[in-house]
Amino acid sequence: MTDLLRPRYHLMPEKNWMNDPNGAIYYNGEYHLFYQHNPHAAEWGDIHWGHAKSKDLVRWDHLPHALSPSAESGELHCYSGCAVLDGHVPKIFYTSVGSGARNAADGAEQWMAFSTDGMTTWEKAKTNPVLTAASHSPLDIREWRDPFVWKEDGLWYMVVGGSHEGKGCVLVHRSPDLAGWTYWTMLFRGDDPIFECPNFFRLGSKWVLIASPGDRVKHWAGEWNEDGTFTPEQEGIVDFGGWDGYYAPLTFLCPAGRRLMWGWLPEASRGSFAGITDWAGVMSLPRELILAEDGTLRFAPAEETKSLRALQLTPAGWTLESGLWRTGIRGRALEIAVSFRPSEACGRFGLKLLHSPSFEEESVLVFDCQNNRFSLDRAKSSLAEEPRRSAIEGDFVYAPGEDLQVRLFVDHSLVEVFVNESHCLTGRIYPLRADSDGVSVFAEQPGRVEISDFQAWELSME
Repeated sequence: MTDLLRPRYHLMPEKNWMNDPNGAIYYNGEYHLFYQHNPHAAEWGDIHWGHAKSKDLVRWDHLPHALSPSAESGELHCYSGCAVLDGHVPKIFYTSVGSGARNAADGAEQWMAFSTDGMTTWEKAKTNPVLTAASHSPLDIREWRDPFVWKEDGLWYMVVGGSHEGKGCVLVHRSPDLAGWTYWTMLFRGDDPIFECPNFFRLGSKWVLIASPGDRVKHWAGEWNEDGTFTPEQEGIVDFGGWDGYYAPLTFLCPAGRRLMWGWLPEASRGSFAGITDWAGVMSLPRELILAEDGTLRFAPAEETKSLRALQLTPAGWTLESGLWRTGIRGRALEIAVSFRPSEACGRFGLKLLHSPSFEEESVLVFDCQNNRFSLDRAKSSLAEEPRRSAIEGDFVYAPGEDLQVRLFVDHSLVEVFVNESHCLTGRIYPLRADSDGVSVFAEQPGRVEISDFQAWELSME
């Protein structure tokens, strides 16, 4: 069962639990990505920092754990954080959680670790903690965690997420040397109960804030004011998957100047399904973030993902009045790029993915241009009873007469979808049949859908 469902070309540890991406950094010609990891079980607990490196952003080599809880210091977990280069010295900033007064809700601390041997081993600073809740006193900030650090005009900045008076917030701290930190101000406060894993960065002419509020990750673009506060001008959803598919992303400015992002693909949709027992959690493919001319945030699979393409499977163009087109494409590790041109009166249409020959199992990507909605229908995605069957739904903007550009990735138990490079939806699915590997296109009356371009590739790490 595990062989049918375990992703092949997405980053994940050999076994056990994975969650948030941490500490993306480029060092000595290689990309490094860390992640939350329980090395002892396929469930959350005993959180370490896993570590992987890559030359091409898609093929990863696993390294020894970077951080383990320091029991002698009362540390129980090494929560999320970031990595930066201080000259030639890589440094990690993360949230340290202990027991008693150092619990995650109201007593967490921000710690630092560094490496002097090329990021093979890491030493925690003897001066830890670098920040405690006293830094922002008398503000009462709960769930204060997940530092994100960058350098701007010669000064280091750190944003940390949390909750203030029941509403999600992001605080800003400053430092001249990464050692002594001073609280500056509350960058932003929203209506959600919490903001986890905040990312704050310049993109084009604007500043972008990304935060995880316990479900669908949000983004805002706007102005960073002289007093340290942030004024949003645009707001949106990073990925409609939420706990069903995408959470806690981390961004990274790569040497070429691109802003890349990874997200955690959780297993909440698995429920009590017992067909998988030795692993839980997957990392998304890297996505590039682009600020459009209208100030909205755009998302595209990183160019490096094209190197996974092994065999192209390209059927001829097709016009579908209604009904079903079996493309003849089969596979559980695929990339598909399709351009739909629906008529003005077109009903719902889309793709049936990972379906069995008679559709006992199917995961259906549905587009409804009349109502600007799209969804991943999982009602029949698995013959198992335990996985969630609820649809994952989102909004998009469609201008009649334009092509609807869809690019998606299928990897055994997950689907990542990009629509017009402006809306993303990731979902977890668990098809049990070995022959649930079909791809078909469907359209419902009225109207017709022209498929102006359809390309597909088998994907391989070889």
